[in-house]
Amino acid sequence: MIAMLLILGPLVVLLTWAAVFDIRRRRRRAQLDGHDVSAAANRIRSRAEGGGTAAGP
Repeated sequence: MIAMLLILGPLVVLLTWAAVFDIRRRRRRAQLDGHDVSAAANRIRSRAEGGGTAAGP
């Protein structure tokens, strides 16, 4: 029983962390991948803050 807890406990924590990480990453990308004017402004602003170039696809 203790062996199951030692194996399954960290596995559950890891899967939960991965799900939360993925949801947050998708939410950020959704804000930057839109096709309206505010999304374009956010995309340019994030590239400028990240040190990348503002011109791109």
